Amino acid sequence: MHCVEVRDRLLVLWWAPGSRLTLADVLAAYEGIRSLSDGYVLPLVVHLQGLGGIAPAARMVILEGSLTSRMAFVGTGPVDQVIAAFLAHARSETHYFESASDAEAWARGVSCSGSA
Repeated sequence: MHCVEVRDRLLVLWWAPGSRLTLADVLAAYEGIRSLSDGYVLPLVVHLQGLGGIAPAARMVILEGSLTSRMAFVGTGPVDQVIAAFLAHARSETHYFESASDAEAWARGVSCSGSA
């Protein structure tokens, strides 16, 4: 139901499209995060595209979790934005993006600005 990997000290999590996350789903993903983090608190990019919803107990675990330093949510439309908004008050700093590369840069703390 999920896939999590670590890339150069950045965690990336994908949920299966159409999934409605339960408490068991989130706890299983957190176990993968703990394992891959090797005791470090790393930033996390969460791909929400096609997610069907989040059960209240699962949402509470995400909001109370402190396994990550920042969470960037990647989505593609209004449903994904609403799901990300429900998770915006997590202990970790959060932000919503429609671009995976922008989400990864933000999660890593990279700030880019241009001059006109």
